[in-house]
Amino acid sequence: MQDLDGKVAVVTGAGSGIGEGIARAAASAGMKVVVADIDMDKAQAVVADLGADNAMAYKVDVSSLASVESLRDATLERFGAVHLLCNNAGVWIGAMMHDADIKDWQYLINVNLYGVIHGVKAFLPLLVAQGEGHIVNTASMGGLISGPPEGLYTTTKFAVVGLSEALLMEVADKGVGVSVLCPGLVNTNLITQSFKVRPDELDSGIDHQQAAPDVANGISPLAVGGQVIDAVREGGFYVITHDDYRDIIAMRHDGILAALDAHTQRYGSTSGRAV
Repeated sequence: MQDLDGKVAVVTGAGSGIGEGIARAAASAGMKVVVADIDMDKAQAVVADLGADNAMAYKVDVSSLASVESLRDATLERFGAVHLLCNNAGVWIGAMMHDADIKDWQYLINVNLYGVIHGVKAFLPLLVAQGEGHIVNTASMGGLISGPPEGLYTTTKFAVVGLSEALLMEVADKGVGVSVLCPGLVNTNLITQSFKVRPDELDSGIDHQQAAPDVANGISPLAVGGQVIDAVREGGFYVITHDDYRDIIAMRHDGILAALDAHTQRYGSTSGRAV
């Protein structure tokens, strides 16, 4: 989708952080932007800066399909179309899996995974029907590599990467592009906002006392937003913001290939036949 001028972008979690960066980059590309966030004050502040003629604030809880469907309907009522959907809203908890409460799991899954699922469910049929569009799902570098104390978080982000890879193949012949954003450290309020917006019913009340990522020393959200818009224009799938994880990613994939080679050496090829 190379020509973005006048097209319509919907960005969740756009009241701050990476979502705001994407919204601003989309607006700079000439797009009309729906700034969707669970924090309406933050969404309205972004719209006030972008200009109300070409941007709209909308309160959305991505953990609710009905709320995301309402976002879709409001976008169509205001702008008449949707061309770019960025399923970006996300939250973070640092916890070791052996003492994590089920509410910790539920909170992350509801936002980080179901938020993407709900976006795809609500918007994909529109994009397929019009034969044009692009979906960007925000995962994380934690969707490609994993480790404590982010086991809960990376579980959701690995799922987003897998969902996005499958979606890419599913819609490749339907005029719909797909990208998965896997950022490293970005200077956002992800940590504090994750605690602020956590529903009371999913608050475990546990202080896991795990160190949070050093987001203050991360790159600019606007720089990430620019990379996302470049990927949309160019049809790029993986959007990788940092190159300093290359060796870790290579180590992981080398381990997978080594296991495949070890299987062949021990058992022979099992391709095409029952085991």
